Amino acid sequence: MSLKKAVTIEIVVILSIATFLLPGGDDLYHFYLPFAHGCLDCGFAPYHASWMLYPMTFIQPRLLWPVWTLVTLLSLLWASHRLNTNALLLLLTFPAIGQVWLGQVDALLVIGLVLALLSPNPYVRGTGLVLASIKPQVTGVAILVIWRHELERWKTLLVPLVVLLISLLVWGWNWPLRWLFARNEPPLHVWRLATLFPYGLLTFLALFWLKDKPRQVQGALLASSLGMPFYGTYSYIVFLVFLAPWWAVPVSYLWFIGYPWYGNEAMRFAWILPMSLSVYLLWPLLLEKYKATFSFQVEP
Repeated sequence: MSLKKAVTIEIVVILSIATFLLPGGDDLYHFYLPFAHGCLDCGFAPYHASWMLYPMTFIQPRLLWPVWTLVTLLSLLWASHRLNTNALLLLLTFPAIGQVWLGQVDALLVIGLVLALLSPNPYVRGTGLVLASIKPQVTGVAILVIWRHELERWKTLLVPLVVLLISLLVWGWNWPLRWLFARNEPPLHVWRLATLFPYGLLTFLALFWLKDKPRQVQGALLASSLGMPFYGTYSYIVFLVFLAPWWAVPVSYLWFIGYPWYGNEAMRFAWILPMSLSVYLLWPLLLEKYKATFSFQVEP
C-alpha cells in the first residue's frame, strides 16, 4: 500500500472515530433528519429530496452522525477514484472538514454528478441527475450542462421525469413554486457569506470559453459557488472532487488570515478558492487565445 493511500485511510478512520467523541452534526440533526421524516418546512431542499434522505431515518440518532460521516468520506473516495483526482488532497481541504463537522449531504450530489457523467447506462445517468438535484443552487447549472451534452437525452430524462410526476401527485402540481417562493429561507449563516451574488453571476460567462463537457461542468460548478445565493462554503467540496490541485488545500484555509479582525465572518473571503480555481481552469485557454492573437511568422 502506498503512503498516500495509507494516509488517506488514516484520515477516514480518524474523522469517523472523532464523530463518536466530539459534538457536531448540527445540520444533519436539525435540518436533514426532520426533513427525511417528512417535515418539509424543517429543511430547505426540494421536497423530492426527502425521499433520497429517507434511509437515514432507519439509523439510531446517536449513530447517525458517525454513519453519515463514513458514508460521506467513502463517497468522496469513490468519486475521486472515478474522476482520477487526489483523494488525500480532497480530504485535507477546509470544505471537507466542514462537510463532516456539520453533517452536510453534498456527498449525494457528488455521487449523482459522477453517475450522470460516467455511467454507460442512460437510466443510471438520469438517476444521477435526480441525486444531484438535492441542492439546485449548487448543481442546477451543471445538470443543464450535462444534459445538453447527452447523446440519449430522452432516455436520461426518463427517471427525473418520473420522479417529478410522482412528486406532483404527492405534493400538488405547484409544489415547486411553493418551495421556490417559501419564506423558510436558510438562516443567514457565516457559511453562506462567501457567495458573490448577484455580481458573481457574471462568472457564468466563462462557460462560453469552455468547450468540452468536463471543463464546462467544472466551470458551471465553480460559477455556481460564486454567483448563486444560499450557497454554503462546505459545498465547495462538490467542485473540489473534480478539480483539486495541491495548492487548493492551503488556499481553502486562506480566509483564516482575516479571523483576528472579523472572527467567523472572515469566511466571507472564502470565495478566493473558487475564483482562483476558475482562473486556473481558464488560464490555458486564455494563454492559447493570447498566443493566437499576438503570434506572427517571420519571413525567411
